[in-house]
Amino acid sequence: MINDLVGDLHLLLQANSLIGRIWLRFMARQFCLFVFAGLIAAFGLAMASVAAFYALRGSVGPVGAATIVATADFLLAGIMIAVARTSESGSEIDQALDVRNKAMESLQADAHDLQVSVTALGQEIRDAKDSIVGFVQNPLDAAVQTFLIPAAKSIIERLRFKKDQAAEK
Repeated sequence: MINDLVGDLHLLLQANSLIGRIWLRFMARQFCLFVFAGLIAAFGLAMASVAAFYALRGSVGPVGAATIVATADFLLAGIMIAVARTSESGSEIDQALDVRNKAMESLQADAHDLQVSVTALGQEIRDAKDSIVGFVQNPLDAAVQTFLIPAAKSIIERLRFKKDQAAEK
């Protein structure tokens, strides 16, 4: 019973470790995508600044090119953010959560069994204590109940058995 409890605790530890590694990998991937999107947005902002500079200079050719590049950078950053937000951890996390839930159920069942065993042991100890207290307080009554009554029952049953055998002959 204790071995089952320890085994379930070990299984729970493994499941939680697996869940942690999966979530860490997922969060690292999502973080990298957000950082990349931020860098693209920063480059887009830089290009927008360059475009504004060229716009003030009065030349339409370089300004149009810089504006198109900046818009494309912002669009790419938006796409990267959308991809990062919609990315999922996959079915691995669901499997790990199932293992963890099963380990928790088994652990709870083992803990309940242990509690029942400890309660039964406590009741046996209380019964033994009551027997000892009864014997110490009233040794003659305890001896009669423990030895004399079962012995008398046995003698009476034996006599009945002999009487039944004699009647059959």
